[in-house]
Amino acid sequence: MANSIYGNPIVLDTFTSAIDLGNTLYGNSNATFYVEWIEWEEPVTISDTATITNARGDAIFNETATSGSQSLIKYFHGTPVYGIKIDSSGVTSGKISIMLR
Repeated sequence: MANSIYGNPIVLDTFTSAIDLGNTLYGNSNATFYVEWIEWEEPVTISDTATITNARGDAIFNETATSGSQSLIKYFHGTPVYGIKIDSSGVTSGKISIMLR
């Protein structure tokens, strides 16, 4: 499957290169996203990690799997996030869903 960045939720499952959603969608790495939640679905093994940052490099989602095939969700309740980025090594398995307001 390929990344689906034009829907809501945004679904990301291919992490072979860095992802900058603000730049890709709006030509602006600092674009404002009103995030409802971020979910990491189906990490494969214990100790797999998922890290998502804002435009400044601050982690907005930073999780480590404690069991295989679990899903982890973080609720933002419409909080503005300035830029959403994932490094090429930022998600070691599974997929990321980002629900926007």
